[in-house]
Amino acid sequence: MLALRVAEGVYWVGAVDWNLRFCGSYTTPLGTSYNAYLVMDKKTVLIDTVKGTHTMEMIRRIKSVVDPEKIDYFIVNHAELDHAGAFKEVLRFAPNAEIICSDRGRDSLRGHFDFDRELTIVKTGDELNIGKKNLVFIEARMLHWPDNMMTYIKEDRILFSNDPFGQHLATSQRFADELDERFIMDHAARYYAQIVMPYSQLVLKKLEEVKALKVPIDMICPAHGVIWRKNPEKILEAYERWAKGEAEDRAVIYFDTMWGSTDLMAREIARGITDSGVPVSVYNTRTSEWSIMARDLLLSKIVLVGSATLNMTMMPSVAGVLAFFKSLRPPPKIASAFGSFGWGGGAVRDIINTLKEMKFNVVEPGLQFKWVPRDEQLKECYEFGRQIAQKIK
Repeated sequence: MLALRVAEGVYWVGAVDWNLRFCGSYTTPLGTSYNAYLVMDKKTVLIDTVKGTHTMEMIRRIKSVVDPEKIDYFIVNHAELDHAGAFKEVLRFAPNAEIICSDRGRDSLRGHFDFDRELTIVKTGDELNIGKKNLVFIEARMLHWPDNMMTYIKEDRILFSNDPFGQHLATSQRFADELDERFIMDHAARYYAQIVMPYSQLVLKKLEEVKALKVPIDMICPAHGVIWRKNPEKILEAYERWAKGEAEDRAVIYFDTMWGSTDLMAREIARGITDSGVPVSVYNTRTSEWSIMARDLLLSKIVLVGSATLNMTMMPSVAGVLAFFKSLRPPPKIASAFGSFGWGGGAVRDIINTLKEMKFNVVEPGLQFKWVPRDEQLKECYEFGRQIAQKIK
């Protein structure tokens, strides 16, 4: 296995995981990559590693460029096991490498691994000269762990961002410009929604901090997915929009149904929204992929949630998705609830309460019907969709 040249003296030595479908707590329907990078100058630097299962794939790529024993510095931008899973093996293959991490990275590494090597602790603005190249460290706490940091090569204007700006995506291509832009941005949005959205205010602060440091960025090398080799402003601008909560004029409907009545309501509400000129997506929470649902939560101004009533509350799949969404801390949305019930309700009430807890702008009382909705009630669903759509027209 050969390393891939990214820039002069910079190589990708990571691994592609084609089979991964779940990473930590995130769904990965198209797999992922674990991106590690080798920087060659008078001194040799390894930035990050891979998941432990792919250690030897990384080692073989490193060996295609240099003997691992000649690695002088081992930078750990983040100690989560999909990035630092090969940590102990790197120590074995590179016994003389100086290990560099953030202050909180020390806690993470000591917590994950037993080892007796010293650690060099760096903070924002610290520099490391390795010959013609100078590396600058930028702490990125809570993007998305306390230990996260980034590494920047001043001369090449390359930012090794670790988690930010990544995508969970397994491809044979390593650069974003080799793939369809809409495809890449779709997966970048899924990634942001599931991993970065809870820390949007910190994203804005970090973007401002990077601007203040006056570090021009020509390339972004994340720890997952493809490299932003050309026009990195595309993803930087997207992160700024997403962090500010600048959603699109579109709606999303999430629902679960017991015997089809809430499904009928969802379809008529969606038709009313569509006929008002607002794009809408509809997801059955029991069968839909969570990363896609999270992406549309990020991108949509209107969020509608429907459920049949089960045991005086919402269906389990709806409750689970809402709990997940609540943990993502999305920005305010226009929201409401709908559903059907038999002898007693409860689902719409509980959905509305949850939407309020999420600080959404909730349209009350929502819409609910007893038993199977008839034609007149379906017309009400249609009008409900039209009225909701007008709130962003």
